[in-house]
Amino acid sequence: MRTIIVLASAIASVAIASACARSEDAPSVGTDPPPPSEVPDSGDDDGGDEDSDVDVPDSRLPDCSPAGWCITGFPDEDLVFRDIAPFEEVAFAIAESRIEGIKVLEWTKATNTWQYIDDGTQNEPPIGTFAGRIYAPNADEVYFTVGPSHVFHGKRSGGTWTWTKQALPDNIAGHTDSHGNPIDVYGGGQPITTLGVWGTGAEDVYAYYSNTIFHRDPASGSFAAVNVADDLEADNEHIFFASVHGSGPNDVWFVGARVRGYLSCPLVVRKSAAGWERVADGVVSTNFNTPCAERPGTLFIGGPGKGGWLVDIAPVSTTEYVALYNRVKGTSFEDAYATTIRVTDDGYSFEQSLVPVKIADSMAASYLRRASALWRGDGETWFTSWGLVLRESEDGTFSVSTLSRSGAQVNAPFYRIRGTSNQNLWAIGARHAYHKTTP
Repeated sequence: MRTIIVLASAIASVAIASACARSEDAPSVGTDPPPPSEVPDSGDDDGGDEDSDVDVPDSRLPDCSPAGWCITGFPDEDLVFRDIAPFEEVAFAIAESRIEGIKVLEWTKATNTWQYIDDGTQNEPPIGTFAGRIYAPNADEVYFTVGPSHVFHGKRSGGTWTWTKQALPDNIAGHTDSHGNPIDVYGGGQPITTLGVWGTGAEDVYAYYSNTIFHRDPASGSFAAVNVADDLEADNEHIFFASVHGSGPNDVWFVGARVRGYLSCPLVVRKSAAGWERVADGVVSTNFNTPCAERPGTLFIGGPGKGGWLVDIAPVSTTEYVALYNRVKGTSFEDAYATTIRVTDDGYSFEQSLVPVKIADSMAASYLRRASALWRGDGETWFTSWGLVLRESEDGTFSVSTLSRSGAQVNAPFYRIRGTSNQNLWAIGARHAYHKTTP
């Protein structure tokens, strides 16, 4: 039996084939992703005998894939890397482990290994229900979020890290479900992290939780709400923020969704010199055939008969951003789309292009076509999906950037792609933290 991943676009078509009997990770392609606290039961060895000791990497394989994705060493085999903040000589990451709980790590170029830098307080009940996001304004300062609603701040002095924390309030009263980690019903039951932190620099740091955007006061060190999306139109309606990026203090973009039950509509909020503005939104219905309707004064990104989330965003320029849209039609995931949003003289405009993640195996779950993250740099856009990194060139051509060191499929979820350039790029996920330093 063979599994074929087909990537097709109007410009290029790429196909990958690999034997189902052997892959770089234990689960089969059709297997649901593990829940947040679990990971596949095999090591980071990318291959080797199935009965080999998973704690010993397979030295028979090269350290790097043909595309230049190289393994890095980390302290526990079962780490699920959720987010990363890279620099040239170091990188910081937040991960989950069945044994260790939520952990924060630092990678150094000199050793090519990850080491824990947290003090463990992020796992003290009731804190530590899930790993959120991580942001580092410099190589000696880190912010990260953990469930249910905490932001941690760490600073290094003389080689020692000191940590403080703050709980963010939930500004949607009366709802009992988790507002920091809602389940994507069209994503195989995987959560979408809606508790995050990011900044334009050490003096300009934002956090987001559920329907609220917070800003940190550099003097007091505390976060206060600066934008609350509280225009809910039903008792079971929520507004969530899932990602943020920007070019400076007066150009910050947040993306997410307005959600009601199983239905969702893409959402974009922007902070500019003029203040806060709702760029894109929709009116959520209760009809699967028409999940979203146009909301006056905002972009209607989903379009008639379409719903879904915007899960990531990256700047192309100060007037152009690209967001990652996992589009839903009816009761099924449809496709992933790169959604380019532009600032115009009279407002905003957008256009969409398919991110060609296709799985031809009829037994494979459709949610494996979802794209999890994007990164933009050096005129190119990079995407992650299940066991896959896609590279879109400036002319719109897509190609697979091979992760595998053995030729077998890398069969694991990847959650983030981030970098400082195409020569310093990271793709991370369940038991994988790949680093690319080649063009």
